[in-house]
Amino acid sequence: MRNNNPYPNEPTSAQPSRMGRMDDLPMKPASPPAPSADESGPEVEIAETRQEEARTVKYAIGKLNDFLRWFLTVLEVTLAMRFLLKLIGADPINLFAGFLYSLTDIILFPFSTLVHPFSVHPNQAFEWSTLIAMLIYFLVFWAIRRFLHILITGPEDSVES
Repeated sequence: MRNNNPYPNEPTSAQPSRMGRMDDLPMKPASPPAPSADESGPEVEIAETRQEEARTVKYAIGKLNDFLRWFLTVLEVTLAMRFLLKLIGADPINLFAGFLYSLTDIILFPFSTLVHPFSVHPNQAFEWSTLIAMLIYFLVFWAIRRFLHILITGPEDSVES
């Protein structure tokens, strides 16, 4: 008779087992089978569907929160660069400085006449309005992100954070 064992040198196949037969082991009591989807009823299916929808909404709000954080970072860095370029007197005729000034002029329009810049040189200015805009935009985005965070956390989560 030919041995069909692919591992002939394996020690478990070479020696007889010292354990008893499987019939000698005590029987474990059987647990009731879990109900299938057909037996669980419409209430469980509706609850599972709602949980899945809630997870999807939480994920979407979390991604929106991440996008807002990214957008705020880009906005603040752009405004800080404008403030520094204005402070050192970068020439607006320069391609980069002119692009940055025209891009941020749109963002700073609501704050343009709030405080007039202190200027020593025609191209150099300490723009208070840029600093105020940075603070206001930060507070607005922080409030929006905090509101979104409150939307996706439960009352017990809000106490901990």
